[in-house]
Amino acid sequence: MEDCPEKPAANQIEPSMKLERRPPIETTAQTPLGRLRALLDHAERLAVSVGTSADDAVLFLTACDAIEQLLEDVSASADVRPEANRTDFLRGRLRANATSIVRIVQRAGRHEMLRDSHSWYVALTTAERERSRRTRRLALIGAVLVLIVAALAALPILFPAAPAPDLTTISRLISAGDMAAALEQARVEHAAYPDNAEATLWLGVLELRAGDSSVAAALFQQAQQQYGNDIVFLFERGNVLTQVGLFDAAAADARTLIARSDAQAEGYLLLGGVQEARGDRDGAIVAFERAAEQAAATGKTQLEVVARARLGILLQAPPVFPTPTPP
Repeated sequence: MEDCPEKPAANQIEPSMKLERRPPIETTAQTPLGRLRALLDHAERLAVSVGTSADDAVLFLTACDAIEQLLEDVSASADVRPEANRTDFLRGRLRANATSIVRIVQRAGRHEMLRDSHSWYVALTTAERERSRRTRRLALIGAVLVLIVAALAALPILFPAAPAPDLTTISRLISAGDMAAALEQARVEHAAYPDNAEATLWLGVLELRAGDSSVAAALFQQAQQQYGNDIVFLFERGNVLTQVGLFDAAAADARTLIARSDAQAEGYLLLGGVQEARGDRDGAIVAFERAAEQAAATGKTQLEVVARARLGILLQAPPVFPTPTPP
């Protein structure tokens, strides 16, 4: 009987099967490099809440101090490039949260225990630098705003608006029904601004309403020359005639404009205003619709917007029915 080869004992392992022995974590942490890595892990966990917890902020700063010292010691005998990168990340977190860290630590009264901490000094100087930068930025913005306000205030002085007739007072007097006072005011404004087309036109309309058609005709001729545009003149005159209650004359200006192929939008818009002033709601609606159509067809966008706005107001308003006459 052949001898069987002797089996290795259970506790014996062939040399080729021998496993690599690594020191346990507890032992590694006792070496300078192990302590550095453990502190990095600890600080990275604390970095999440350094701006909200005074305890975590103090622990984070203390850990950063220890990491800086260990990194300097270990770098002389080992390759610590990964650990240096992690340390740079923590430095960035410290600078990014410096203002919050300083505020929360000082509010909790924990700053005295950090008097000798280099990381606390970095947080203080970074926070102060940020505060100064923010103050300068606000001061610069404030100075710019002051300059803008001063420039706006100086504009009327440097570039005064051209003097203009007081047409608002004339309109107010007409609305109040005081046509005599409106006529006197129009004469005053025209005397002060004889070259102003609006002042001439308003005086002409009020002279016409007062019954002096010859004076009004001369003023209208003058206003037409001052406007330099027949369409603008007729449209503006029609609006003023409507305002003083001369509806037939205003409607005549509207028909003159409608007869022109290049002014139908203006004519229908003016006619709509006349019909609305007369109380003819349906007629005004039709005229405003035609004005919007003609303005759209001829590319007069602003007139189209005005016509559709006037139309929308009329359509939203309830119709006014005449009061029945008692039998």
